[in-house]
Amino acid sequence: MNQYEASDYRGKKLLIIGAGHEQVPAIEIAKSLGLTVLVTDMNPLAPGRAVADVFAEISTADKDENLKFALANRVDGVMTLGSELAVPVVAYVCDQMNLNSGLNAEIALKATNKNAMHAAFNQHQVSCPVSLNIRDHQQAMIFVENQGLPVVIKPSDSSGQKGINIVTERAEIASAVTEAISFSSDGAAIIEEYIAGPEINVTAAVINGEINFLSFSHRVTADAPHFGIAVAHKAPVSISPQLLEDVRKTASEAIKAIGLKNGIAYPQIIASETQGARVLEIAARIPGGHMREVALLLSGVDMIEVAIDQALGLIRCFDHYQKYQAFNSVYVHFLTELDYPDLVEVSSISGFRGLLKQPDEFLTECRLSIGDSIPKLSSSSARFASLICAGDSSEQTEAQMQSLLSRVRVA
Repeated sequence: MNQYEASDYRGKKLLIIGAGHEQVPAIEIAKSLGLTVLVTDMNPLAPGRAVADVFAEISTADKDENLKFALANRVDGVMTLGSELAVPVVAYVCDQMNLNSGLNAEIALKATNKNAMHAAFNQHQVSCPVSLNIRDHQQAMIFVENQGLPVVIKPSDSSGQKGINIVTERAEIASAVTEAISFSSDGAAIIEEYIAGPEINVTAAVINGEINFLSFSHRVTADAPHFGIAVAHKAPVSISPQLLEDVRKTASEAIKAIGLKNGIAYPQIIASETQGARVLEIAARIPGGHMREVALLLSGVDMIEVAIDQALGLIRCFDHYQKYQAFNSVYVHFLTELDYPDLVEVSSISGFRGLLKQPDEFLTECRLSIGDSIPKLSSSSARFASLICAGDSSEQTEAQMQSLLSRVRVA
């Protein structure tokens, strides 16, 4: 199997936009390759600051300041992961500096703005929920008159499950539209028909237009009022082979619809036994929420390595990245207020040992401190710790997860 050549990275500079917890692995991997790593983040205490070679206090959403920083440091590539807000910024910097990352402004818009995304899906006849671009609750009411209830109302371009609601009563429409628009940067929201069925997360590495699927996993979400927030990821998926093939087909069509030729793709798909696979949305970045680990453990491919190479214009064959152990089953469990419904203030934390570099079991550090309150589960950022295990079967990982849960304690 091909190995990395030190000469491919020597003397090169990589800008990673974002320096939060989920960016730290990319910073560490890039440095291990011999790259000089620069990071930007509006948080001066961002954990990636201590790991990177150069840090600048710049918002991940600030296109011009990130471009100025990239030009001043003559970076050779720019990337992000886990940050939806940073995707258009990466595309902007790449466009202005003629960097070959696989992203441009058009792809970034279709991969971050849900109305533009659905327009692309409809143009290319990709199966997706019926939807409408709205700016007020009257438009939402007209949609409901035509499509009925329930519906889902979302911001046009937010992330982290902020401002998303399932609406089952007409009286809820106005407040849901107002909330969604409050989280949107363009004053718009999207209203969609609600489709019942398991939600499937798909990850893929796209290389010269070839789609290489890395993982298919169930996205287990919390019940209302926490609609849409993932509390677990599980694989393999428990749907029929025919429906899984439809998921693959729909995911491929969605990736092509946004024009992605090189990059990481993250389609999220409802797998309905009656309506088939319908794509809800797609991202053109490494997703957060430990989807990188899910893909790595199921495929043996680290999408961070793919993304670093592509940010630098190094387009390698897919076989180059298949070098880690792959498992049949993966289980991620996020710790939230749902795990500790009666706990208000944290007085003790035990059982967390940091991320273990073992092939089948991971524990991530609890991000709470003594005296903290358990955060309300209003977005994915309220998930304060996570447990990950991998094995030969769902039965094995279910048992492993119960063991992990019994060993950690927040009280």
